[in-house]
Amino acid sequence: MKSGSIYSSMIISAFLLAISGTSLVYAQQTSNTFIEPETAALTTFVDSVAVAAPKIIAAAVLLAIGLVAGKVTARVVEKAAKKIMQKANLKNISESHLIEETVGKFDSAHLIASTVKWFVYLFFIVAAINALQLAQLTNALTSLWLWIPNVLAFVLIVIIGSVIANYIIKWVNHELVVHHYGGTRYIGVGIKAVIYSIVFAVGLTQIGIGQSVIPTLVAAFSWSIAVALGAAIAVGLGFTLKDILPAAIVGASHQRSLFKVGQKVKIGDVSGVITASEVLHIIVTNEKNESIIIPTKDLMHKQVTILHSKSKDQHVLTV
Repeated sequence: MKSGSIYSSMIISAFLLAISGTSLVYAQQTSNTFIEPETAALTTFVDSVAVAAPKIIAAAVLLAIGLVAGKVTARVVEKAAKKIMQKANLKNISESHLIEETVGKFDSAHLIASTVKWFVYLFFIVAAINALQLAQLTNALTSLWLWIPNVLAFVLIVIIGSVIANYIIKWVNHELVVHHYGGTRYIGVGIKAVIYSIVFAVGLTQIGIGQSVIPTLVAAFSWSIAVALGAAIAVGLGFTLKDILPAAIVGASHQRSLFKVGQKVKIGDVSGVITASEVLHIIVTNEKNESIIIPTKDLMHKQVTILHSKSKDQHVLTV
């Protein structure tokens, strides 16, 4: 009996030992299954941070430098632009009421400075992203950065065009007033609209807007201006020739045979001696030694009295 119980105890002990060994092996394998991936992931993260840390630091430094450089450059450009604007007597682009009604009133010097500032900002942003080696984002921002000079060109074209337009409009208004033309206000507004339309059309082509439509509009404006100038010249020549041709006819047919230098004449209310006789006018000098120019066309409807210098005879005639 004792030997049988001992044998049974040995069998049970061996079974328990086998079970416990299997459990230990399973537990060890299970712990390795969970710990090893986490350790590998943590190691990879640390390695990535170690590799990326210099890039991140470089990008941060570039952004800080860009922020300072952009602000400093903007201040310098704004001061220089204000001085130039003051010399050109154009502080605001919207000095013209047409632009003020369209885009509102804003400081053109500040606009130029802001454009230059963002050009500098984008330059350093692109450099920072390039340091991080983000290829797609770098390409996108590089394209945007290369587009900024076109925006700056648009701004400069509008400003310079505004300066030129203001001078042209002031000159045209002055000439219209001097020559007493009617409707100066409407003529000035029309010229202003045409000039600013051309300026904005040329400027918008710099930023890639309406590259196919705007040249057509500019061509249409050009042809309109050419037609208007041609019509103005034709009308002007018509009115001018209406006065010149009769005078030329009279001068050619009668003047040379009737009016001679040295004759004493009375033409209307003017009396004196003829001191010059031309095709389109004669000059009469009165007793006060005043030279009076009389257009030949006026002789057609005035009574002319010729006093011969060697006799007291008078010849009264209507030319």
